[in-house]
This record gives sequence, structure tokens and C-alpha cells, in this order.
Amino acid sequence: MTTRSLAGYLIAIGPILMMAIFIGVWDSVIGGAEDGAVGEALVKANIEAGLENISLTKLVAFLAFGGFFGMMLGLTLWARSLRGEGKKGASLATVASIVIPVAAASFMLSMDFNFAAADAWDKGDTGNALIVGAVAEYAPSDLLGMVMMLSVSFIGLAAVLQSTDKISRSLGAILAVFSLAMFLLSFTSIDGGPIWMLWMLTIVAAGVNLIRQKA
Repeated sequence: MTTRSLAGYLIAIGPILMMAIFIGVWDSVIGGAEDGAVGEALVKANIEAGLENISLTKLVAFLAFGGFFGMMLGLTLWARSLRGEGKKGASLATVASIVIPVAAASFMLSMDFNFAAADAWDKGDTGNALIVGAVAEYAPSDLLGMVMMLSVSFIGLAAVLQSTDKISRSLGAILAVFSLAMFLLSFTSIDGGPIWMLWMLTIVAAGVNLIRQKA
């Protein structure tokens, strides 16, 4: 299996697993704070919901983590496959291959903080649990998301510049457009949910296309 085909499988499967967990499973199985909750009430509700069945919470979180990690690893491998001296857009791909793992690691660290907060709460250390939980809730900033979206748009642009296949060029262009749209929406108060869904579906389609190319 080549690096690009492996990237294709990770990019095609990762987002589907992640969306299935966060959209269809997490709220119904784990639960959490009510809409509009902020601050201590938000952190406390999320910790208590996770502790109701910590084994199940860990399993569901592991699956969600697997989907996210797979998608980020796939994007990184795709970016690396677009690098190379003389390739058009190689510098864009190089930037993306460096930035995406760093941003992904920051997001994944916040998940670990959630379990650290739950562990502290379970041991009766509620004060520190709320502090760590607040860090987990608010530390993944919009800036990280913006940098990641911009980096994914770089991958799409590099794919457009390097591809001769019409499908690959079209998917690269669509991915670049949606990623840039998400980046720009970060500067506004507009709900980016619909664009986010289209962005995720485009990533899945791009993964399937990478598999198709190596079939």
C-alpha cells in the first residue's frame, strides 16, 4: 500500500467515524451540559455526564479520537505526498504537513484534560477538576481551528496545481474553497455548521478519490 492510498483510506474513514460519534452517538449515549450552559455549570455537567459510565465514555471517546486522529494523519500523509522539489504547490503542502499535526496534537491534548478532570472529580478534588475541565473546554481556540483550515486549503490548492485528472482537480478546488470559507467564517459570528458538514463530506470524497487513483 502506498502512502497516498493509505492517506485515502484514513481520510475516507476517519471523518465518517468522527461524525457518527459526535452527531449520532455522544449526546444520546453520554450526554452533557444543556444548550446555553457556560462556565462552571458547563464544565460540571460534562464531567458528571462522563462519570455516569466512565468505561462507556472512554470507549466512545476512543472511537471519536480514532476518527479524528485518522483524518488528521491522512491529511498529513496526503500533504507529504504532494511535496517534492519541482512540484507545483510543494511549498504549500510542506506548510500543511507541519502545521496540521501540531494543531491536531493540541486538540487531542484537550481530550486528555477532560479525563484528567473526571479523575480529579471522582477523587473528590472538585476544585482542581473544574480548573482542568475549564482548560479542556476553552483551550482549543479558534486560532488553532483557523490555522488548521488554512492548512487544509493549502493541500487542496497543491492538489489542483499538481493533478491532471479532472476529478482530482475539482475535488482539490472544492476542498480549498470550503476550507477557506471555514477560515473566513472564524472572523464572524455566522454559524458555520452547514459549511463544516460540506467540508467533511468533501474530505471523505477526496479520500475515496485517492483510493481510486491507486486502484
